[in-house]
Parts: sequence; structure tokens; C-alpha cells
Amino acid sequence: MRIAVILLRWVLSFIYFFMKLLPVKRNKVIFLSRQSNSPSDDFLMLRDALAEKNPELEFVMITQRADGDIKSLAKFALKTLSSMRHLATAGVCVLDSYWPAVSILKHKDSLTVVQLWHAMGKIKKSGYQSVGKKLGRSDVIAKELRMHRNYDVIIAGGRAFNPFYCASFGVEDDILYNVGLPRMDRLREGVSAARAEFYSAYPELEGKRIVLYAPTFRKKQELDPTALVSVFDFDAGNTLIIKKHPNQRIKDGSLGRALTCDKVSTATVLSVCDCIITDYSAITIEAAILGKPVFFYLFDYEQYLSENGLNVKLFDEFPECTFRECQGLVKALESTDYDKENYRRFCKKYLPDLRGRATDKIADLIIDCIEKGKGYAISEHISRQNEADGVMGD
Repeated sequence: MRIAVILLRWVLSFIYFFMKLLPVKRNKVIFLSRQSNSPSDDFLMLRDALAEKNPELEFVMITQRADGDIKSLAKFALKTLSSMRHLATAGVCVLDSYWPAVSILKHKDSLTVVQLWHAMGKIKKSGYQSVGKKLGRSDVIAKELRMHRNYDVIIAGGRAFNPFYCASFGVEDDILYNVGLPRMDRLREGVSAARAEFYSAYPELEGKRIVLYAPTFRKKQELDPTALVSVFDFDAGNTLIIKKHPNQRIKDGSLGRALTCDKVSTATVLSVCDCIITDYSAITIEAAILGKPVFFYLFDYEQYLSENGLNVKLFDEFPECTFRECQGLVKALESTDYDKENYRRFCKKYLPDLRGRATDKIADLIIDCIEKGKGYAISEHISRQNEADGVMGD
């Protein structure tokens, strides 16, 4: 395996050497993602903001999952080669996950690499934190594919997560820009539109108490909500909506009376729901932005700690709202005694700066990197954000 990975790296580096002979177009911004086969809301919102601020910018979006089957791997290989040509000629690269060509190759100094990590926080371990664990990468892959190298700036969430960003990416905190993600703006500004969209699609649910269950993605596992569905009280106007990760299947026959509401996105349901059940997912942070009560259903807690690991000790942060079994969870859902004071403390600790729009802050940073140079622009924007947050330097 190691020899094959090293050969692949050498081949890509050889090809890229000649691609770098092509001239650079500083106004070209390339977006790269392995999260899905289509651009995320974060990408689309950032692109639109950039286009509005500077109509002369040129955009390229390349998205492709590599799921392990031959077809997707072949597509990913072709898109990797395409991405290399654009990396050699672009002024800025924005990515929301690990993209091998970004980290493996030696780029021109004129390229600015912006890691727009797809989660709003680091509740669960990832990257270098989980290397060698069952749900993480192997030591060989992480080392030889130079995982998470070459980032000039990382768009981060709340400052309490900073040590975990650093450990996950193997970086120092001086490249963390704590402003949150573009979709944070849509959540805050689009509640009315989301409610209108939801009740237009599902008018029969108007007036119902809606509970959203949105667990984290588990590799090679189906989502099986049977235990929760079997004890959930569907009477008295209660509705349970289950939203799976896009790359996960729900076990056949496990939904019972629960709904999936496939006509709308998870973000739309989040804007409408009365409360949310999750586990290790960063949707906790999105719920906090909207002030939605959060409950945690950690049915595989010890197993998940062993196979992946957590940064946030949920039983300590939410002692009254975290459960290993669903009977206690459902009882808590029915109670009106939610610990609001502790919830406010959590939000203050883990939410990013909510002054201004994250989308505009990131777009302004990218434009300044193009116009003023990345070294000055990144340092200036991070220093300005530190001052706004009241963070003192050394």
C-alpha cells in the first residue's frame, strides 16, 4: 500500500510540474469538495457573494465523492486531474474537506488555499485526531498523502474548538479565522422563508409539535431508528422527522410512523422544529444558532469513543439532556424542564462570532488575498477578528 501511494504521489507531482508552466489567472477561484457530487450551500453562497463584490472573478466548481466503487473512483481520478490544472492556474482554492491534490502537491506561491471545513465545529474527532482508529485514516495514508497540508487559512467556528482544529489539521492557531460558515447566515436570516417552504410542502404538519432526529454519519452503517421510533409518543400532536446523512441509508422497515420529509432539506426542518435529537453531529451548533433545544441520544457512546473519539464531553456539557437509552430521552422530550441556563452557557462557549455576516467576511478575505497578497490579507483579517472577539495577542 505504501509503495503504491508513494508512486501515485510521484506521478501526480510529475504531471503537475508541467501544468505549473501555464500562466496564473489571479481572478480565478476554484472550489473543491469530496463531500458530495454537487456544490454545497456554503460554496454557492460564497460564490454568489464573491461575484457580487467582484464581477470580474472566474469560478470553477469540482465536486466528486470517492465511495470505493470503481465508477466513483474513476470519476474522482478524472476530476483530480482536472483540479490539478486549475490549481496550477488559479489565484484561490476553496475546499470543504480533504482533497489529495491540494495537500500532496507543491503549489505556486501565488495560490491561496482556504479550508472551509464542512462542519461548524469539532464535536467529534477527525483528521489527525482519529488516525489509526477504526473510523479514521490509517497512519500510512495520512503520512504519505500528506493529509491536510498546504492550508493558508482555515475558516473555523467558535474559539472553544480551536485546540481541536489545530489537532485535527496539524496546524497552529494563527491561521484559524473564527467567523463560522456561510450557511450560518442563511439559518439566521432565512427562518421565515424556511417555514413557508416547509408548510407549503407539508401543510398537514402545521400546528404539530415537530421533533427532528439528525444523527451523525456512520461509515458503512445503515441508520436504524427502530428503538427511538418504538417508544416515541406520536399522539398528542407530536411528529418525529428523521433526517439521515445524504450518504447513508435508513434501514428498511425501521421508520414506523416517523417521517423523512424528503421534499425539504435538513436545514429547513431545523428552522421549523421545536427541538432536535442528535448525537456527535455538528448540527448541534446549527441548532444553537437558532436557539433550538438539543437532546443527545448516544446509544453507542463507548463504541464511538473507541472507534473515533470526541472532543466535547457531552455528558458534562449537557448532563440533563444526554442519554444512552431512548426511554429516558423520550421522557425528557415530554418534560418542560429544559436547562435553559446551561444551554445559554454552551452557546456562549461554542458559537462563533455572530456580529456581521460570515459569508461577507470570508468573501472579503478572499478578495483581499487576490488583490493584496495572502500573507498580508490573512494576517490582517485574523487580527481584526481577534480584536473584535476581545482576544489578546502575545
